[in-house]
Amino acid sequence: MQIFGAEYSLGKIEVNPMWSCPKCKRVFSRRNQRHACGTGNRAEVIRGRPESLVQLLSAIEEFARSLGPIEVVTRERYVLLRSTRIFVDLVMMSDAVRIAIHLRQKVAHPLFFKVGANDRGGVTHVAKIRDHQEFESLKSYLKEAYVVSLASSPKPA
Repeated sequence: MQIFGAEYSLGKIEVNPMWSCPKCKRVFSRRNQRHACGTGNRAEVIRGRPESLVQLLSAIEEFARSLGPIEVVTRERYVLLRSTRIFVDLVMMSDAVRIAIHLRQKVAHPLFFKVGANDRGGVTHVAKIRDHQEFESLKSYLKEAYVVSLASSPKPA
């Protein structure tokens, strides 16, 4: 299967049919998906941020890209990581990167300070990441969220 122009094998995961916006050519899992055309400007997100947070954001983006084809959408201080769906939301703060990871079920981790059901039938886990060690401890959840984002239904099996 192709996602954002790259060939990707999903094994037995069922994937929704794709729709491309005729204007901006971005790809979505929902036909006529409401969206802002374009993917934003990363420079706007990192402007005025400490170098340590810029490096942390770069590490998060690099890891997400290693999982498979993704799109990085930016606006002001927000960064969305998406395959066919958004699997991680990031917010650049003055002292941390706030991360919201969208999973199928609730999981426990000391960094998650907020966990709740989302409108897609899954569970969103929110943490503030201040360094690479904290990010390392959450990588497996980002990977799981990426796989969940490719599945046809976000609801638990």
